[in-house]
Formats: sequence, C-alpha cells, structure tokens
Amino acid sequence: MLQARRAALRWIPLLGLLSAAVSVSTAPSPVLGRISFPTSGASAAQATFIRGVLYLHSFEYDAAIDQFRQAQQIDPNFAMAYWGEALAYSQPLWRNESVDKARAVLARLAPNATARQAKAPTVREKGYLDAVEKLFGTGDQPARAKAYADRMGALHAQFPDDDEAAAFDALALLGTIPETERNQAVSLKAGAIALAILKKNPEHPGANHYALHAFDDGEHAAMALDAARTYARIAPASSHARHMPSHVFLTLGMWDEAAASDESAFAASVDLAKQKGLSASQYDFHALSWLHYEYLQQGRFAKARETMREVERAVGPGRAGGPGRSGESGRSGGSDSSASVVSGFSRTVIPVTSGLSATAPPVVSGFSRTVIPVASGTADGQHQHVESEIGKGYGSTSLKGELASMKARLVVESGDWALMRGQGSFENIDELYALGAASVKLGDGARAEVALEHLDTASKTVPDADAREIAHIMAAELDGLMRFARADRTGAFAALAHATAAEAKRPKPIARPYPIKPAGELFGELLLASGDAAGAVKQFQAALARTPRRAASLIGLARAAQKAGQRAAAVSAAKDFLAAWHLADAARPELAEARAIAR
Repeated sequence: MLQARRAALRWIPLLGLLSAAVSVSTAPSPVLGRISFPTSGASAAQATFIRGVLYLHSFEYDAAIDQFRQAQQIDPNFAMAYWGEALAYSQPLWRNESVDKARAVLARLAPNATARQAKAPTVREKGYLDAVEKLFGTGDQPARAKAYADRMGALHAQFPDDDEAAAFDALALLGTIPETERNQAVSLKAGAIALAILKKNPEHPGANHYALHAFDDGEHAAMALDAARTYARIAPASSHARHMPSHVFLTLGMWDEAAASDESAFAASVDLAKQKGLSASQYDFHALSWLHYEYLQQGRFAKARETMREVERAVGPGRAGGPGRSGESGRSGGSDSSASVVSGFSRTVIPVTSGLSATAPPVVSGFSRTVIPVASGTADGQHQHVESEIGKGYGSTSLKGELASMKARLVVESGDWALMRGQGSFENIDELYALGAASVKLGDGARAEVALEHLDTASKTVPDADAREIAHIMAAELDGLMRFARADRTGAFAALAHATAAEAKRPKPIARPYPIKPAGELFGELLLASGDAAGAVKQFQAALARTPRRAASLIGLARAAQKAGQRAAAVSAAKDFLAAWHLADAARPELAEARAIAR
C-alpha cells in the first residue's frame, strides 16, 4: 500500500494544463497556471484535485468547489479534497466566509478532528487539515484567521520546499490584515514569500496573484510588475486572473494595460456566465467599475458611458434612472429589500439613499473596503445567491451604489456638470460630492449648500472611520469650491489647504482614488485659476506623486508650468497627457490645448 502511495506521489503532474484521467469530462482542461502538489489520493482523482487548487489560487471559488467534489466522488477517502473544498468557503481578501458550510464539508470526511487526522496518511497532509481546522474552529474571525496563519507559517517552515504551503502561507498572512488597515510589514512578508516561489516556478498562479495583492498598497506596485505581466497570460481561464494585473497597472498610471486587463476580465466573466446559463449577477462588475475609471483616464468618455449602460441593464428597467439621474427611480422607498445584497466592489460605497433637501434626514453612505460586503437579511451574515456556492453575485442595491459612483466620477472627470442639474437625491457620498461640485459650477448655490451640510454630517456620523475621513475631505473640497465661487479666495485656499493636508496623511490609493477628486489636484486648479501658476505647479506635482499619470493632474501641470515659464516641465506634462489620451474622444478640447503646449 505504501509503495502504491509513493508511486502516486511520483507521477503527479506538474502542469495545471491537465488532461484528466477521469470520465467526468472530455473537454480541454482550462488554462490556469502550473503547480506541483503531491498528495496521497487516488491517481484518478489527482487531475480534478489539481484543477481545484488552481481555481482556488485564482479565487474562482465555485469552480474550485466543483473540482474538489469531483475528486471526492472518485476517491471518497481523499482527505485533501475535503481540505480544498472547505478552504474554498473562506475568501479572506473578500472578507467573506461560510463557516457552517466549511464545517459540514469537514464533517463529511469524518465526524471530528481526531478522526479526520486519521484520514490523512502523511504528516504534511495532516498539517494542511489541522490548519483548516483552526480556520473554521472556535473564536471570532480575526482570531481564527490568526490561528490559521500561524499554522500555515509553521507548515511552510516544516516543509520549505512545498510551494503550496508557501503560497497559502502568503495568502493567510494577507488575510490577517484588518479590512480598514494596512500593515506594510505583513504585506511585504507575504510578497517576499510569493516572489520566492516565482523564482522557482514563474507560472505559479497563487504566487503571481498574492504578489499582486501584497504590493498593491500604492507604494510598492512596481515590485509586482512582473507578476502583473505574467498572471493573466498563464491563467486566462480565470476572469479574476485577467483583472488582477490592473491592481498594479492602474496604481502606476499604465492606463492602456489596465484597461486591457479589465476589458478582458469583464468579457471573460460574461462569456462564462452565458455558457453556464447564469444571470448577469455573475458578471464581473468589479472589473467593469475599474474599467470605467481607466477609460476616464484615457479620455474615452463615450466608452465610460458604455460601461455604465452595462450596469444599468443589470440593475433593470425603472431602477437605473435617466441620463441625468442615474439610479434615482424608486429612491423614496429606500433600498430594494427584495434584492440580495451580495458581491460588491473593492473600495466601493455602501449604497444608502437620501434626498437632497435642507430638511431631509442626513443619511449618507459609508464605505467598505471589502469586495463582497455582508449581506442583509441573513441570520449568519453570509451571502445568499442561488447561483453561487459561496453566495457570490451582484445585487441591485450594490449595483445602484456603484452606478452612482461611476456617474460621479464621469461628471467630475469630464466636467459635464449638466448631468446633475437639478438632481435632488444621491446614493452615496461620491454622488453627493459630485452633485455639490456640479451645483457650484452651475450657479446653484442653494443646492451646493445643502450638499455641503450632508457631507459635513456624514463626516461625523457614518459608522466607518475611514469613510468619515473621506467625507471630511470632500466637505472641505466643496467648501473651498463654494468660497472660490463667492470670490473668497482666502477662505477657499484655507479650505483646500486643509483638505490637501488631510489627504496627504492618508496612505496612497490602492486603486481608484478617494476622495474621487484628489484634493491636491483641485487645489492646483484653483491656484491656477487665481493666477498663482507656480503654486499650482507644486500642487499638481504632488498630486501626480500620489496618483501617477492622472489625466486632470497632467493637463493641469502642463497649463500651470507653461504659465509659470517652466517650459520643459510644461512640454513633458503635455506629452505625457497626450500619450495617456492617444485613444481619447476626438472632440475633447484638452487635446488641442496639450498639442499646442507640447510644440
């Protein structure tokens, strides 16, 4: 028996591009990367098990669960197949887990931990099972995540040549960082583990994936450029793998590469959902929301509007609102309680509706760093979506909130303020800020005053501390705009200096910037409008250091440097702007202006 197991361990394939020796399917295996993960299950179950692990590394949890279950059907005593299925019910970077489902999987293997340990024939496999026992054991989520990370660290140390132990150790470390915090030491440690794996196996999907997450903190993105250029190529069967490179490309202002990543990711998710007969709730709207921002930075405003129409179609008729009032229909009744609040967006808003009037309740949205915000209406706080084992899916409420944010960014980046003329309600503070800024630009001071009141209230009352801080900066920005419109330059510059200083204390953005209008960029625009070109140059340069190659900062710097007599800086900024906008809508006046400066 031992000889047979050793033989099985020797033949396990290194490639994720497997032709499974099972009768469940004759279709070509999906391209998901390459790993080596010797285990002692039956030979016939190895192909599906490996595919399950590959899917797991790319956060394709539903597909992973399906593969692990197939492996269990082939070999009912394959302990690691149960380990994999249980682990798929934890999505640490999405801040979601299904503890009861994971425990039920483990119970199918054996009724208790001792009996399950007996099912694992090697010390190494016992270690994997023990780790997942801790992940779904007693205690609250942070305590269990820490216990799991400690156990995976120990397993990695015990088996340093096991790339899977190393990869899951890296992910476990990232999973210990609270969603509202950053921990550079832990992130860099996880990233170093991932990079060490890639030196041995550049096509390891988990190592590429976790390196991207470890270094997407706004400070270290360049360290993951190789992973960004590799991951989607080695794992094209995963829409998430296609999206992940944009975590680095967007942060570095590589707009063409970022847009290509998210175009591919969204298209792949649509194709997969249609192949499986699933609803639009399974489309990757997370990637689409990033693509919208990337189009804006390319000056492709028509394409950005197309992404919004895709969301409007998913929200459904009568819910998205017209071109001037995205998501406004039906707001008086609050959020749609019949819709599952399921998968949302990285660094998105929690959509809470409010009216814009002096007497309206000061209810505004908070923010969530999670990719999948906790669902409402469930006893255990877990997501419920019938098309997904883990409850993944995009509901009407989350889509309406994101649509409002997309509209807000479109208005702010394009200067098409008329899109918000007369709007009387908002879904979140992104839309509220844009509504206030538009009201200033349109001369509607009364509406701007009410928007400022709501932002000020939000800065004091929303539950999340990070959201309160963002609302505070937005309020200072809007206050500065309003004062400038009233010719109170001293007050305007004081408000913008305060907003810029508060923004500078925050970590660099991981992806799309919050506030949606960077304070330093806005300060530069007002300084330039007042005639202080040299002061504006400094603000734009600081803004670009924080958010590289943002279009508004680049054209702002080109304008300011030209007026300040800084010819070289003006030409450089104008050329960089034109490079970023080489696919821009042809009629945009900024193009002619930048060309004139660049001559």
